[in-house]
Amino acid sequence: YSSHCSDEFLHPCNKKMGKSMLKSILVLGLCFTAMGASPSPPSPPPSSSPPASPAHRLGGSCAMPLLLSSAVLGLTASRRTALSFSVLVVFAAAFLQGAAAQVAEQKTTVADPTAVIAAQPKIDCSVTWSESWTKCSPGGKQTRRYTVDVYPTRTGKQCPAPQTQSCTYAGPQTIMIDGKAGTWGAKDCVQRRAPAAERKMLGYPGETHETFVMSGMCQYDAIKVTVGDVLVFKKSQASDDVFVVPSQWHYAECNFTDGGNALPADASSTASEFRYTIRAQDTNTRLYLASSRESACSAGQRVLVSVDDFKQGTLAEVVHLINTKTYNTEKGAVELIERIWCFEDHCPMPAMGFYEGNAEWSKERCKADAFSLLGFVYRKRPVPQIQRAEMYYKKALALVPTHCEATEYMGELYIQIGDFATASTTFTRLESLEASEKTAACTNSLGLLQAAWNKEGWCPPPVNSKTACMGSASASSPRAVMMSVSSLFLVTFSGLVLATVF
Repeated sequence: YSSHCSDEFLHPCNKKMGKSMLKSILVLGLCFTAMGASPSPPSPPPSSSPPASPAHRLGGSCAMPLLLSSAVLGLTASRRTALSFSVLVVFAAAFLQGAAAQVAEQKTTVADPTAVIAAQPKIDCSVTWSESWTKCSPGGKQTRRYTVDVYPTRTGKQCPAPQTQSCTYAGPQTIMIDGKAGTWGAKDCVQRRAPAAERKMLGYPGETHETFVMSGMCQYDAIKVTVGDVLVFKKSQASDDVFVVPSQWHYAECNFTDGGNALPADASSTASEFRYTIRAQDTNTRLYLASSRESACSAGQRVLVSVDDFKQGTLAEVVHLINTKTYNTEKGAVELIERIWCFEDHCPMPAMGFYEGNAEWSKERCKADAFSLLGFVYRKRPVPQIQRAEMYYKKALALVPTHCEATEYMGELYIQIGDFATASTTFTRLESLEASEKTAACTNSLGLLQAAWNKEGWCPPPVNSKTACMGSASASSPRAVMMSVSSLFLVTFSGLVLATVF
């Protein structure tokens, strides 16, 4: 190029300028070449964040040469040529910032979260139908379910819907809670005092579509009811109440601290007799009832009531409800929490469909998945309950320490409350899990947490600062681009001033 310079470059007044301009253009060319031919970074070791993006490296390697080129040209060139080149520098800076933004956008691409388990061969559902039907409802219908013998993969024939048949409704019935006089009090349970190896294994009615047993506990016999039936509880003590707990776990543990509510009494109730009429909203649910009086529940003052055809929740159903953002309303969040407890009750079976019939994964992760999703809903609902969300995340990680989704959710929680130190520790832990587990779920979780840091305007470890990372989407925002271009323009203007002076 230097041997075929135009007359302008060969003019005695411009020889010095021509050489400087050539050097400056060479610097620009090297910068653009570096941008397009940067070598792929090596795989990051465990417990380290990915190396800086090409855009990040580009910003650091080319900014200074550009500025120096502009200043040198201002000192050595004519005003007209210096002005032309200054405009070129500004446009080059804008282009580089745009490239950085594109690279940053590409870096936010995450793996497909459905690829947690490799696709399984085609397997059809196989079931055994129950011999019993639900109680005849006021609409003259009753249903029956089945026990799943073989769970299908997603490409196989799915399990059928419950069978329904017509029946003759006998009208509402009054049901004494103990099957006799209706006494509601502590029980003298022989099975509770028996050695553990001899305890009776209890199965709940309404669950013939799933195989489920529960260690013997002191409780009333389970009851089947339908809409319109009246439950009668004759209190053994004035302080006795009837409390609805949210899940089987709460029922078994006599835990009244996590949700639930007192069962509303009918107007016909008295100080010594509690009455409750099964309502339309109770259809296809299970009511876990207990007295919240101290020690009463553990002494057997509890009963399970199945209303019509109880629909067990599944992990796949809950994931769908979360994907449709049901939690965005308080009503939707409450219903979603109920569905989570519904599938947690019967783990690992409700997770089998989601995990393609993989019994090992279902057994290991089902309850941890439930706790992780409970934490998510409590954190994302319109009125967040941060402490409860954190408690459930910790429960999930206590069961499965390598649960990347729960770790990611917990990292977002600490960002949400502004706890930078704990958020940093959680990010580093998730990086280590992603490196050691090598699953799509962990890769996806790390990408989501990185995006949450960027959205907050923070730069995650190893930089670990409350300012945006260079080359991130936030750093490449229009405002950031304008600031960078403005800085280059000021330096270019300084070069022109120097050219005028000298």
